[in-house]
Amino acid sequence: MIATITGDIVQSQTVSNPSIWMDPLKKWFQSLGETPTDWQIYRGDSFQLEANSEDALRVAIVIKSIIKKLNHKKLDVRLSIGVGERGYREGYISESSGDAFVYSGTLLDELKQENVHLGIRTPSESINKELNLMFKLALVIMNSWTSKTAEVSELLFSEPGITQTDIADKLGIAQSTVNERIKRGSVHEIIELEQYFRDKLNNEYN
Repeated sequence: MIATITGDIVQSQTVSNPSIWMDPLKKWFQSLGETPTDWQIYRGDSFQLEANSEDALRVAIVIKSIIKKLNHKKLDVRLSIGVGERGYREGYISESSGDAFVYSGTLLDELKQENVHLGIRTPSESINKELNLMFKLALVIMNSWTSKTAEVSELLFSEPGITQTDIADKLGIAQSTVNERIKRGSVHEIIELEQYFRDKLNNEYN
């Protein structure tokens, strides 16, 4: 089982210079694989990437954090996670096939209609129902993040095992400030959700 994450930048037309969001996203994607086989940005504000199924939520949270860190009032990101078998794959990821790609693509269209910014589809309807409810609650937290909280969250999820002291050193702030941002942004609850997601996907599909 693999995960395909399909996304688009919400209200991208409100940004005169797309490099402010595209450059940090590209940097994150480049750490995950090669373009265009593992990830691809297309149509100006849409993208698709492949990840291990259990890593999918972590990858999505980093993407969300990168966009929230920009502190742009209207800019957001919509993310659709599809988990399934990989089918045909050669050249461009956007030309791949298989359940994961189909799930991710069709779900993104549904999320647009429902004005929801994070969702998942797997072969299990019960897992879909459970995780999508959790995602809606998690979005309440993540949508309230300040740019400073998102900055900490990005480091926490992009570098598993990083300590608060490490984050403080990277950002040039006190460790107590890092801790305060984590508490104020309810980041611990998102960490718990990510671990639950990881365990759930591992137990079900690996």
